[in-house]
Amino acid sequence: MKSIQNLTKTDLENIKLLCFDCDGVTIKEGTFLQENQGELVVRTSKLTPEMTKKINWLKNNFYIMFSSGRHPLYLARMYETILWDKVILQGENGLLTVFNGKVSQFENYPMELLKTATKIKADLRRLADSNDKVNGFEPKQFLISLHCQEDMDEVREIVVKHDVDNEFYCLWSGEAFDVAPKRFNKGNGLKSVVKKLNLKLENVLAVGNDPNDKEMVEEAGISVTTDPESIIQGADFITEKRGVSGGEEIVNKILELTV
Repeated sequence: MKSIQNLTKTDLENIKLLCFDCDGVTIKEGTFLQENQGELVVRTSKLTPEMTKKINWLKNNFYIMFSSGRHPLYLARMYETILWDKVILQGENGLLTVFNGKVSQFENYPMELLKTATKIKADLRRLADSNDKVNGFEPKQFLISLHCQEDMDEVREIVVKHDVDNEFYCLWSGEAFDVAPKRFNKGNGLKSVVKKLNLKLENVLAVGNDPNDKEMVEEAGISVTTDPESIIQGADFITEKRGVSGGEEIVNKILELTV
């Protein structure tokens, strides 16, 4: 991997879409979530005024997509200062997309897989009710997202128990487990957006740092990671800074080359 400082204006000549992960790249990482007897409290960060200003400048030359495991409704709150012109929100690891006033799915959720997901969530609910290390479920349409205080083997065991055909992933993010069919990933979600925009994958620069970004970054024409220790080891470029500082570093570099 090369330093993002080696990115050139020539590299960006064919780039039309900038695709960013959210937590830990464009938004400060970390979510407080607590579910208790029907009451749910969720707190997270929002896009800073400085990043708002910079991303609005980028919109003069690129489409901007924010891809996350979160539900698009929550993403709309996090990124409300740069909506909606030329901005695409993609939630639940690529499954749901909001663009030009329309919400779409790149693929239907098969009934058999829905039944499996329902069984998994029911057992996870029982685990949540009996274990103080489980904080609760983040509200989502299809993706199961269970926030825990630590990595728990019990969660993986429940998924394996019901996923007899090995069709689901179970990813630990450091604060939550995401569970969904493997076909629902950010890479396939990116392909659906590229098709809508009449672009090609070579027209995409994607930035990620977590396991759920892997497919998205691998599909993009130019790939960037903000974490040298992440699963995304095959990225073209790496930022010198980590986390949101790394996300701002790539934004600054693109602005330097295009504005």
